[in-house]
Amino acid sequence: MAALANHNALALAASPERKKLRVGVYAASPLQPRWAVEALAKLAASDFAEVRLIDAGRGLPAAPTLAWKLYGALDRRLFGAAPTDPVALGEHLPQGSPDAELDIAFALGAVEDARLEGKARYGVWRFCFGSDGAQGEALAGLPEVARAEPLSASGLKVRLAADRPARMAYQSWSRTYPFSVARNRDQLLRKTAEFAYRAVRDLHRTGEGWLARLREVKEPAAAPRAPGLLDMSRIVARIAHRGVERALNIEQWFLAYRFGGALSPTLEGFTRIMPPKDREWADPFVVERSGRYYIFFEELPYASGKAHISMLELDRAGRMSAPARVLEADYHLSYPYLFEHDGQLYMLPESAKNRRVELYRCVDFPLQWRREYVLLDDVRLVDATLHRVGERWWMFANSAAGESRMFDDELHIFHAERLTGEWKPHAKNPVKSDARSSRPAGALFTRNGVLYRPAQVCVPRYGAGLAIHRVLKLTPEEYAERQIERLLPPRSSGLFGLHTMNRAGDLIVVDAFARRRRI
Repeated sequence: MAALANHNALALAASPERKKLRVGVYAASPLQPRWAVEALAKLAASDFAEVRLIDAGRGLPAAPTLAWKLYGALDRRLFGAAPTDPVALGEHLPQGSPDAELDIAFALGAVEDARLEGKARYGVWRFCFGSDGAQGEALAGLPEVARAEPLSASGLKVRLAADRPARMAYQSWSRTYPFSVARNRDQLLRKTAEFAYRAVRDLHRTGEGWLARLREVKEPAAAPRAPGLLDMSRIVARIAHRGVERALNIEQWFLAYRFGGALSPTLEGFTRIMPPKDREWADPFVVERSGRYYIFFEELPYASGKAHISMLELDRAGRMSAPARVLEADYHLSYPYLFEHDGQLYMLPESAKNRRVELYRCVDFPLQWRREYVLLDDVRLVDATLHRVGERWWMFANSAAGESRMFDDELHIFHAERLTGEWKPHAKNPVKSDARSSRPAGALFTRNGVLYRPAQVCVPRYGAGLAIHRVLKLTPEEYAERQIERLLPPRSSGLFGLHTMNRAGDLIVVDAFARRRRI
């Protein structure tokens, strides 16, 4: 993510005319979770904020019950740890004066907002969790796993006065990892750690009017209940049930196609193309040549765990060739986005494992491809999708926030005057942070002069369905879209997800997810 951060920093550098915003930190305890301390340290290193520790508090972090302590030890052993180990706040932030003039009072832990009223020009800021922002850092990502809720929400809220509702300065929705509190917290907290930097950057860039546009939060009267022993037992039962499912079934992506008609979430009218049981096929893109259709897709053999790009040929009678491997690298390749430009056919496969966005040109159709350009280097971008409007190219792709492993949540846009660059980040990257409708799901398309963007629905599972958005505004400074259709396979169809859709002429190709018995 270093290059992506550098791209964004260049595009959004603080104006030399604007003074740095003065941020004072107030904590309930001198020991704070590592993710929060690192978030504030990153903010302190920016060119738009000056961060000082005003009061580190004297309390101690609340100790978990014995049962949850034992469960947590097992959870971390099986699924890895979250960045919640306690860190001394004073070792990472310089000390500030209690009488200093502040623009922002940033609260960590059980610090009452009323106590900080009037201390900062732009109110009291704090991280928050849950759809209503009512949960504090201690419960982050825990109730959602305990209660099997599909979404885990996190954000950053601002309270300008004690008698006024808080406003949400930043909010994001992730898919809950239902089998582990530690893993769910890890992916949620690593992403949330980016919010302070982004929100303060936006305030600095746009001024006080930015605060007035924030949505008010309706906060509940009572604090949320902490999970108990029953919730813990449900998590364990869920893990056991999942183990049985995987032992009995192969969970597999496959391809499907249809000539004419519309996409049905049940795949009614579609012909299925099933892979062998030792692999999956996904991410189909298609081109037409002389009345024949060539479907390029990700082929992932389970034994290697590394995918390559394959192709099969199809005619209108349904006759098809055996799959042929057309592109392979030392790293995982998927999502072979295809497009034509200046009489040449290009492919932009996902190569996030190589931390690049790589462009290939077809030199002998359909089997021979050569890498021509690296459009972006040292970035972790998945499912890069290009679209040209007039003389400007646009790239839509998802990236994981910070060091998170979750690529489903955050949509980034880049733009360039030429295909080969220089590619610049959108002023509001990420333009969307929502696992329900961010990640690209195929080529953008135009209908009746209107531009549409397909996206993946990654809740409650990865690739659960498709969401079609009408693009309302697309400029280097603004982006807006509105969802107009949502395609989710019903349980009765035997399908568990749709993932990617593309067209060539009247041929529609999609991939879908189903279970097959091992025996």
